[in-house]
Amino acid sequence: MSVSIRGIIDFFSPGHAGFDFRSEDHRDPAIGAQEVASPHDLPPARRLLYPHLAIAADVQLHNRTDLLRALGADFGSTAPDDSQLLLAAYAKWGEQCGSFLLGEFAFAIWDERLKRLFCCRDHMGFRAFLYWRSPTRFIFANNIEPILACQGVPRELNRRKLAALSVPTALHVHHEETFHAGIFSLPPGSWMTVDSNGIRQQKYWELTVDAEPAAARRPEEVFEALRDILFQAVECRIDREPVTALLSGGLDSSSIVAIAARCLEKQNRQLIAIGAVLPDESRGQFSDEREYMEEFRSWPNIDIKYVTAQGRGPFDSLKDLSQFIVFPLRSSRRFLVDEFEKVAIGCGSRTLFWGTGGEFGVTNWGQRHYVELAVRLRWLSLIGQLKRRRSRRHVSSIRRLAGEFLNTLFPLRGMGPMIPLAREFQRQYQPKPAWKSRSPYLRHQNAAEIRYWISKHAIERGQATSLTRSATPLFDKRVLEFCLAVPAIMNERDGYSRYLVRGALDGLLPRRIQWRTGKAPFSPDYFVRYNAQLGIARDFVAAIGPGDPVRRVIDVDQVARLLVPADPAKPSAAARDDVPVSLYMINFLRQFPEFRP
Repeated sequence: MSVSIRGIIDFFSPGHAGFDFRSEDHRDPAIGAQEVASPHDLPPARRLLYPHLAIAADVQLHNRTDLLRALGADFGSTAPDDSQLLLAAYAKWGEQCGSFLLGEFAFAIWDERLKRLFCCRDHMGFRAFLYWRSPTRFIFANNIEPILACQGVPRELNRRKLAALSVPTALHVHHEETFHAGIFSLPPGSWMTVDSNGIRQQKYWELTVDAEPAAARRPEEVFEALRDILFQAVECRIDREPVTALLSGGLDSSSIVAIAARCLEKQNRQLIAIGAVLPDESRGQFSDEREYMEEFRSWPNIDIKYVTAQGRGPFDSLKDLSQFIVFPLRSSRRFLVDEFEKVAIGCGSRTLFWGTGGEFGVTNWGQRHYVELAVRLRWLSLIGQLKRRRSRRHVSSIRRLAGEFLNTLFPLRGMGPMIPLAREFQRQYQPKPAWKSRSPYLRHQNAAEIRYWISKHAIERGQATSLTRSATPLFDKRVLEFCLAVPAIMNERDGYSRYLVRGALDGLLPRRIQWRTGKAPFSPDYFVRYNAQLGIARDFVAAIGPGDPVRRVIDVDQVARLLVPADPAKPSAAARDDVPVSLYMINFLRQFPEFRP
């Protein structure tokens, strides 16, 4: 499943501290948690050179070979694990050790000599690092629940964080705070030290974009270099256990499946691809991605397994309050993720590969590419690209160009609140949008979007109660930095957007997928499922009495008005997002005594 870390540091007086570290490796759900020994518990031969250091880490390093070479340490005849490499890196480079690491990690090292705790989180924030502090105690973990279970930690709602959901870009507001008051998140690419004198925090890495892209290279050279990086990003995340990957039929997931299959082929291993398809009774009414997933059926080392999530929908877990203690903003299509995870675990896998993050790099849609051409007065190139796009997509080029200009001038256009909050609650906090970018240049806009995604580190990663760990190679630091250094013109060619991955994986992706320009929704029959469970949602809302304290936060009457059947053939933001998330939030509030009826 995952590695859980937790630590408690007690500062009784200046110069003296007590500590308690705990790491648990949940590799086998049938066995449960297994405690991982700290260096103090290891035999003398494996204590390395650092008996004064203790570590709690959730880590998967991707540059072990380079790191071993740079460290130059003598580890004896036994290969060091990733936690031991972290100790060696800290011993050599101190607070700057994060700059030498590549991978997914959140760790804390207790330095007995300095009576100081050093904490560090990976560049992109793949692994969570959460903490609570008081004048005499510091508690950290990679999940909120172990922190809340500690004596002295109050379970209290962070009202101003919740109030921010009434404005666009809400998840960026107060970005180091969680929905639990007093529990904070260490930002990605940052380190922090804690001792009797207080807390000191600093960034060791931040995503930047040069004023001008890297020196121009032939497209073939760019594609070859990107292909190599994509293979590195996938291969370093493959472990010894069975490998499973989501297959949706789109460019992102298909790219991961194709690369992972080739990597595993060299090891004579199989890839299990899991795809969501429609139940038989819905196939005549809707279309799914089965025909594109089947493009991989002939690959010798790919086993495709389909899930239908029969009878499931967005309101499956409304009666199970434990599902909402940590993460209230779950997707309304979580029922499909549950099915993917069940299949993965049934195959013996604890990691599920996803194509998440592709839109920030290799499959960037180039939303401001045409605006950039216009601003740079490259009219002939702009006209030519718009013509080619119209011939490929059969859509209005003028409408696309006008839409890009409007989105540049009004970056929050079309964005609304995530949850209908009570008006008085909104007035009390008066939150304002915290992020927007009006840059007309594609690469700068792309970098701003990535920074925004990273800034949601306190509530979107590491807290959901998942059965598997997600592997997202397309959000690898190396992939994103490479794509940001490529001239914007590489994102679109011959009328095709998202051209970087099409070119880089030419000859590897099935051609029907490589050159496709559309895609079915993740759950094509979602609104049928929504309508089938509408009665559950109505009963849930009807049970909220007029004096129920959740009404002080959620506009329950507005939610009730939104509980109408959805048109199965027409997307409805209310049915897909507003209503389910509002009900999930009500369940989240129930954990606090003040919001129980």
